[in-house]
Amino acid sequence: MRRWVKLFVWSSVFLLCAGAGAYVAAHTNPFPPGVEDPGARPTTPPPTSPAPTAQRWNLVMYSATRHDLHVGGSCRSGWRTTGLITIDPDGSVSGDARARLSGWSCDFPVAQVQTRLVQLIVSGRSSDGRVTLRFRRSGVTPAGSQDLGGFTATIGQLDPVMELSGRYGNTPAHASRPDGDLGRYVDDSKVQLGCATGC
Repeated sequence: MRRWVKLFVWSSVFLLCAGAGAYVAAHTNPFPPGVEDPGARPTTPPPTSPAPTAQRWNLVMYSATRHDLHVGGSCRSGWRTTGLITIDPDGSVSGDARARLSGWSCDFPVAQVQTRLVQLIVSGRSSDGRVTLRFRRSGVTPAGSQDLGGFTATIGQLDPVMELSGRYGNTPAHASRPDGDLGRYVDDSKVQLGCATGC
């Protein structure tokens, strides 16, 4: 067989094989069902937002309370309350505080022992930059003592609502209720919150 014939035959075979391979490659899925294409997913994970964290706020409250007796005269007491509250991402508020007596007096002699320290449980809700607080007494010192000025009688009636401006908030709070004997307890307080962490 002549040389040019061989060259023609081999060239034809080569071209035929190349064409068949290209056709098969173009009509074949290299990743059939069940086989994942390694290029189908990005190699770096998409950025995620950090999970919200709880905020902690320092609580300070100054209270001037008074017990007006129907027979005349009154007893007064002043308190400074400090504590730490937590505002969780779901808006619930929790914490503990201590109220310490800063002074007291009555218009008449008394034999009762005046309360010096009140332990408080703090709860409430936070939403849209506004916080509502509630207080509940959990204990007093000395044991068996009485607050003659009415702080322990009114603390559960306070429900201050304050707007948080950045890392700070403050609001007045007022409570008044009868003492059950034609007298009245009165509480005038000022509540302050300052951001500790997470705000």
